[in-house]
Amino acid sequence: MGVGIVVNNGTETDCIRVLICDPRHLIRVGLASVLTRESDISVVGEALHTREVAEAIDTLRPHVALINHDPDDMNAITIANILREKSHETVPGILMLSSKADHGDLLSVLQGGIRGLLPENCDPQSVPAAIRDVAGGAMVMKLQPAVQLISQLIQRSPALAAAPSSRLALLTSRERDVLSLVADGNSNQLIAERLTLSEATVKSHLYHLCQKLGLRDRTQAVILAYETGLVRPCLV
Repeated sequence: MGVGIVVNNGTETDCIRVLICDPRHLIRVGLASVLTRESDISVVGEALHTREVAEAIDTLRPHVALINHDPDDMNAITIANILREKSHETVPGILMLSSKADHGDLLSVLQGGIRGLLPENCDPQSVPAAIRDVAGGAMVMKLQPAVQLISQLIQRSPALAAAPSSRLALLTSRERDVLSLVADGNSNQLIAERLTLSEATVKSHLYHLCQKLGLRDRTQAVILAYETGLVRPCLV
């Protein structure tokens, strides 16, 4: 396993643990350089190939896996599908960097539960903020084709033609509030602040609403919220 750099900016209890996944040394060093300037982020290791990531996660227990998607050497979609078989408590949020994802890849990103998607050529200073959001439980979709795809899926969804409120009727009013704020991209901490709840209570509401609606994860919850019209996409 290629764990080339281990950097600790603080203690495990007060830092977001990040695993950098990219086959290119120069890119890994550049990302580490950006992240190690952040007092609340700790780069705990690196993985150089798709096959190394699962082992690195088991060993290093990161909160976020920052994956620069490469279909051949560092396939974020393959990694997400592998991690879906693991215990939910040990699986980090995946933040994927990519500028070449086609329609099929983007569908796989959503289906695989990848929670963050940034352009590969994004402003480096936007990466720490996205890591914080993903670690906090929010979704980050900054790649315009992904936003457009979500809108298209919503418009074509048969769920919109059926009674859209029928599934939501299974939820309590508080669970609907949580689902709406999740779909708007808020982290668990922000939802807790908005609703004057503890983060543990927010997590409990999210767990129970997913159970009621037959959803696997937060990504599916967001898609359902759009499908049922609970929230509407903003394409600005």
